[in-house]
Amino acid sequence: MTQDDYKLWTGGTTNFAEADWERIVANAAGRLASFLCLDVLPMDEDGELPDDLQEVLAAFICGTLKLQGGTQEVASKHIRNFTISFRSTAARNAFVSIRERFGDVLEKYSQCGLGFAAEKSKRCCCGRF
Repeated sequence: MTQDDYKLWTGGTTNFAEADWERIVANAAGRLASFLCLDVLPMDEDGELPDDLQEVLAAFICGTLKLQGGTQEVASKHIRNFTISFRSTAARNAFVSIRERFGDVLEKYSQCGLGFAAEKSKRCCCGRF
């Protein structure tokens, strides 16, 4: 995925050195593949990621870049004599959003639980097949 592809899918721009961008994409692709229970992300006949999966990878990278540095924001609200402080849940919300927006694509490529589903798909009763 190039930085231009990233801009196409997310609307966001990046300005990383090419070597740094390749490291970011490789890391994100590996993590996304792991979440999908794959060794590597699948490629089409041209050796490219399919567009739907490329869009998910771009969103995954976008979520990661927004949380770069791992600092948690603390927000405070004051109402009269009462103050409440809480930590931001931005990281959790970013990845929940990806799951909600791209659930169909994630399900399409996910291999998680495939073995169990395949085992349950064959029924045997009383020794007959």
